[in-house]
Amino acid sequence: MRRKRTELQALRDCFDYNAFVRKRYLNFISMKLPKDIATKDSDASFPSILDIFTHVLDVYKSWFHRYEVGGEDLPETKGLSLPQVREFEKEVDTHISKFMRKINEKDLDNAFEFFWVDEGGRRHPLKRRLDNMLWHLVEEELQHRGEINAILWQDDIDPPVTGWTRWKSEVATRSKRKNNRH
Repeated sequence: MRRKRTELQALRDCFDYNAFVRKRYLNFISMKLPKDIATKDSDASFPSILDIFTHVLDVYKSWFHRYEVGGEDLPETKGLSLPQVREFEKEVDTHISKFMRKINEKDLDNAFEFFWVDEGGRRHPLKRRLDNMLWHLVEEELQHRGEINAILWQDDIDPPVTGWTRWKSEVATRSKRKNNRH
Protein backbone atom coordinates (compact mmCIF):
# COMPACT_ATOMS: atom_id res chain seq x y z
CA MET A 1 0.00 0.00 0.00
CA ARG A 2 1.27 3.41 -0.94
CA ARG A 3 1.87 5.82 1.94
CA LYS A 4 0.08 9.14 2.02
CA ARG A 5 2.28 12.10 1.16
CA THR A 6 2.09 15.33 3.07
CA GLU A 7 1.67 18.72 1.49
CA LEU A 8 5.22 19.60 2.52
CA GLN A 9 6.60 16.49 0.79
CA ALA A 10 4.70 17.43 -2.37
CA LEU A 11 6.04 20.99 -2.20
CA ARG A 12 9.60 19.76 -1.66
CA ASP A 13 9.26 17.48 -4.69
CA CYS A 14 7.94 20.36 -6.81
CA PHE A 15 10.75 22.66 -5.69
CA ASP A 16 13.36 19.93 -6.35
CA TYR A 17 11.85 19.32 -9.78
CA ASN A 18 11.85 23.02 -10.64
CA ALA A 19 15.46 23.43 -9.44
CA PHE A 20 16.59 20.47 -11.55
CA VAL A 21 14.80 21.68 -14.67
CA ARG A 22 15.82 25.31 -14.08
CA LYS A 23 19.49 24.27 -14.12
CA ARG A 24 18.87 22.31 -17.32
CA TYR A 25 17.34 25.38 -18.96
CA LEU A 26 20.13 27.63 -17.74
CA ASN A 27 22.73 25.24 -19.18
CA PHE A 28 20.77 25.14 -22.43
CA ILE A 29 20.63 28.96 -22.57
CA SER A 30 24.34 29.18 -21.72
CA MET A 31 25.76 26.47 -23.95
CA LYS A 32 23.38 25.76 -26.80
CA LEU A 33 21.26 28.82 -27.41
CA PRO A 34 22.80 31.56 -29.57
CA LYS A 35 23.20 34.76 -27.54
CA ASP A 36 21.12 36.74 -30.04
CA ILE A 37 18.16 34.37 -29.44
CA ALA A 38 18.58 34.46 -25.64
CA THR A 39 18.63 38.26 -25.57
CA LYS A 40 16.31 39.19 -28.44
CA ASP A 41 13.11 41.05 -27.64
CA SER A 42 10.37 38.44 -27.94
CA ASP A 43 7.48 40.75 -27.14
CA ALA A 44 6.58 38.52 -24.19
CA SER A 45 5.95 39.19 -20.48
CA PHE A 46 9.59 40.35 -20.26
CA PRO A 47 11.69 41.36 -23.24
CA SER A 48 13.93 38.31 -23.72
CA ILE A 49 14.35 34.70 -22.68
CA LEU A 50 17.18 35.76 -20.37
CA ASP A 51 14.96 38.48 -18.87
CA ILE A 52 12.13 35.99 -18.27
CA PHE A 53 14.58 33.60 -16.60
CA THR A 54 15.90 36.46 -14.43
CA HIS A 55 12.33 37.41 -13.50
CA VAL A 56 11.63 33.89 -12.20
CA LEU A 57 14.69 34.07 -9.94
CA ASP A 58 13.71 37.58 -8.85
CA VAL A 59 10.22 36.39 -7.92
CA TYR A 60 11.71 33.70 -5.68
CA LYS A 61 14.04 36.20 -4.02
CA SER A 62 11.24 38.74 -3.52
CA TRP A 63 8.71 36.30 -2.06
CA PHE A 64 11.22 34.74 0.33
CA HIS A 65 12.20 38.27 1.40
CA ARG A 66 8.54 39.12 2.01
CA TYR A 67 8.10 36.00 4.15
CA GLU A 68 11.36 36.22 6.11
CA VAL A 69 11.72 40.00 6.48
CA GLY A 70 8.36 41.51 5.63
CA GLY A 71 7.98 45.15 4.73
CA GLU A 72 8.13 46.34 1.18
CA ASP A 73 9.16 44.41 -1.87
CA LEU A 74 12.75 44.34 -3.07
CA PRO A 75 13.67 46.40 -6.13
CA GLU A 76 13.30 44.42 -9.36
CA THR A 77 16.41 42.66 -10.61
CA LYS A 78 16.87 43.18 -14.34
CA GLY A 79 19.42 43.66 -17.07
CA LEU A 80 21.76 40.89 -15.89
CA SER A 81 24.35 39.31 -18.14
CA LEU A 82 24.42 35.53 -18.53
CA PRO A 83 27.29 35.11 -16.01
CA GLN A 84 25.37 37.29 -13.54
CA VAL A 85 22.22 35.20 -14.06
CA ARG A 86 24.25 32.04 -13.36
CA GLU A 87 25.46 33.53 -10.05
CA PHE A 88 21.97 34.76 -9.20
CA GLU A 89 20.57 31.27 -9.85
CA LYS A 90 23.14 29.71 -7.49
CA GLU A 91 22.30 32.27 -4.79
CA VAL A 92 18.55 31.76 -5.12
CA ASP A 93 18.81 27.97 -5.38
CA THR A 94 20.98 27.75 -2.25
CA HIS A 95 18.51 29.90 -0.32
CA ILE A 96 15.48 27.89 -1.47
CA SER A 97 17.19 24.60 -0.69
CA LYS A 98 18.07 25.61 2.86
CA PHE A 99 14.63 27.09 3.45
CA MET A 100 12.75 24.03 2.20
CA ARG A 101 14.88 21.72 4.39
CA LYS A 102 14.28 23.72 7.56
CA ILE A 103 10.50 24.19 7.45
CA ASN A 104 8.01 21.69 8.82
CA GLU A 105 4.40 20.88 8.04
CA LYS A 106 3.05 23.28 10.69
CA ASP A 107 5.04 26.17 9.19
CA LEU A 108 2.88 25.97 6.06
CA ASP A 109 0.05 27.63 8.01
CA ASN A 110 2.23 30.60 9.02
CA ALA A 111 0.76 33.90 7.90
CA PHE A 112 2.88 36.89 7.00
CA GLU A 113 2.25 40.48 6.05
CA PHE A 114 3.96 42.72 3.56
CA PHE A 115 3.26 45.83 1.54
CA TRP A 116 2.60 45.92 -2.15
CA VAL A 117 3.25 49.29 -3.76
CA ASP A 118 1.10 50.04 -6.80
CA GLU A 119 2.16 52.05 -9.85
CA GLY A 120 0.91 55.22 -8.18
CA GLY A 121 3.19 54.65 -5.20
CA ARG A 122 0.35 53.73 -2.82
CA ARG A 123 1.16 51.05 -0.24
CA HIS A 124 -1.29 48.20 0.23
CA PRO A 125 -0.91 45.83 3.19
CA LEU A 126 -1.37 42.19 2.17
CA LYS A 127 -1.46 38.99 4.17
CA ARG A 128 -0.56 35.54 2.85
CA ARG A 129 0.12 32.07 4.21
CA LEU A 130 3.37 30.26 3.55
CA ASP A 131 1.70 27.32 1.77
CA ASN A 132 -0.01 29.70 -0.67
CA MET A 133 3.27 31.51 -1.32
CA LEU A 134 5.11 28.26 -2.05
CA TRP A 135 2.42 26.93 -4.40
CA HIS A 136 2.39 30.31 -6.15
CA LEU A 137 6.15 30.04 -6.71
CA VAL A 138 5.74 26.57 -8.26
CA GLU A 139 3.06 27.94 -10.60
CA GLU A 140 5.06 31.07 -11.41
CA GLU A 141 8.07 29.12 -12.59
CA LEU A 142 6.03 26.64 -14.61
CA GLN A 143 4.10 29.47 -16.29
CA HIS A 144 7.26 31.28 -17.36
CA ARG A 145 9.00 28.07 -18.41
CA GLY A 146 6.08 27.44 -20.74
CA GLU A 147 6.47 30.97 -22.04
CA ILE A 148 10.17 30.32 -22.76
CA ASN A 149 9.21 27.09 -24.54
CA ALA A 150 6.73 28.97 -26.74
CA ILE A 151 9.36 31.57 -27.67
CA LEU A 152 11.86 28.83 -28.55
CA TRP A 153 9.28 26.95 -30.64
CA GLN A 154 8.57 30.15 -32.58
CA ASP A 155 12.24 30.05 -33.64
CA ASP A 156 12.04 26.30 -34.43
CA ILE A 157 14.24 25.46 -31.42
CA ASP A 158 13.44 22.46 -29.24
CA PRO A 159 13.57 23.45 -25.56
CA PRO A 160 15.09 21.08 -23.00
CA VAL A 161 11.68 19.94 -21.74
CA THR A 162 11.96 17.55 -18.79
CA GLY A 163 8.73 15.96 -17.64
CA TRP A 164 8.04 14.85 -14.08
CA THR A 165 8.49 11.12 -14.74
CA ARG A 166 11.76 11.67 -16.59
CA TRP A 167 13.01 13.80 -13.68
CA LYS A 168 11.99 11.12 -11.16
CA SER A 169 13.78 8.49 -13.24
CA GLU A 170 16.97 10.57 -13.51
CA VAL A 171 16.96 11.29 -9.77
CA ALA A 172 16.50 7.57 -9.00
CA THR A 173 19.34 6.62 -11.39
CA ARG A 174 21.69 9.21 -9.85
CA SER A 175 20.78 8.06 -6.36
CA LYS A 176 21.46 4.42 -7.32
CA ARG A 177 24.86 5.33 -8.76
CA LYS A 178 25.71 7.33 -5.68
CA ASN A 179 24.73 4.45 -3.36
CA ASN A 180 26.75 1.95 -5.43
CA ARG A 181 29.87 4.09 -4.97
CA HIS A 182 29.61 3.91 -1.17
